Order: sequence, then structure tokens, then C-alpha cells
Amino acid sequence: MTDWTVAELGPHDRRVVTEAITLFEAVVGRGALIVDQALQGLHDGTLLFLAARSGTQSAVVGAATACVLDDDSYGELVAPMPASALAATPPSVDGRRIGRLGTLAVAASMRRRGVGSALTAQCTQWLRQRCTEAYTISWLHSEPDRSEGVLKAFGWQPVAVLHDYWVRATTTGEADCSQCGRPCHCPGLLLRLTGDR
Repeated sequence: MTDWTVAELGPHDRRVVTEAITLFEAVVGRGALIVDQALQGLHDGTLLFLAARSGTQSAVVGAATACVLDDDSYGELVAPMPASALAATPPSVDGRRIGRLGTLAVAASMRRRGVGSALTAQCTQWLRQRCTEAYTISWLHSEPDRSEGVLKAFGWQPVAVLHDYWVRATTTGEADCSQCGRPCHCPGLLLRLTGDR
């Protein structure tokens, strides 16, 4: 038995979405997601937003997002990558339905208790059901609690290591990295999931 539960958030869950984004910022840095964008994605049905909650106050102790990408958001995903990593062709050109496992974070006090695995499992299932393929970038930071092992256990396959993937986002925008600040020079591991569609 666990002392936490995972809930799928909806467009009217502003308070919990805000708490989850605060957790994202504490774990991975600022700029990963904006509350109003998340609520719009939930309203449109293109975003899955999960929150793990624990305790009598139902504090958010874990959160994860997954989304279906339109042509513009796919372009934003591939723009910082070397040309050999993923095709730049928009998904609508050949009928692909591409998803992305976005930010996933677990509070330090709740790590190694299955929260990250539960969030990953639900996001992976959601993406498999809706997409022909999905991608994620596992942050290869120096901390011991990295995500690539959990992702591989759920069927995500490594594609390429991306060096300096987050430099532009942490130089020109509001984003920063909790490990190296601005700009972020942490590498990322691009992983692919085959969908059921």
C-alpha cells in the first residue's frame, strides 16, 4: 500500500496545476510549463497532467505531463537538435500523430517509492493509445535520481544523446536549470516510444 495517490488533472484544477508547476520548478528549474498554457491544453484534450498527492493536506509530491504535438510544437521540439536526431518534417505532412512525455518530477522526500514509475506508466499508456510515436528527453544531470532507467523499463528506446539541447531556452527565455543555472549545458537523452495508432 502507498501513502500517495495519482490523479489526472482537468482544466478547472488551477490550484493543483500551480502546485505541480512549483514542484517542476524546484526540481528541474523554471520555465518548463506555464499555468495558463497547461490549463488550455487540458481544456483542448491535448495534454495529460498528472499529480501525485500525499498526506492529509494532499500535498503535490510528484507530477508529470504528456501531450500530443501539433506541427508548431513538434518544430519547437526538434529545433535545438542536430539534423540527424529527428526529421524536421511536420507530422501533418505524412499523417503521423506524435506525442511527447514532458516534464516529470518527484519531491526528494518521495523518491524511490514508486511515484515516478506510476507517473511514467500512466503517461506512457496515454501516449501509446493516442500516438503513432512519442518522444521524451531524459535530463542527464549529475544527480543519482535520473529518469532514463525508468523510461527504458516502460519501453522507451534511446535514440541519441543531445548536447546543449537546453542552451537556447535557458539563454533567451525565462527558463533556467536547477543544476547549472543559465545557460544549461546538461546533456539530454532522446528516447522514442512506438504508439498503438
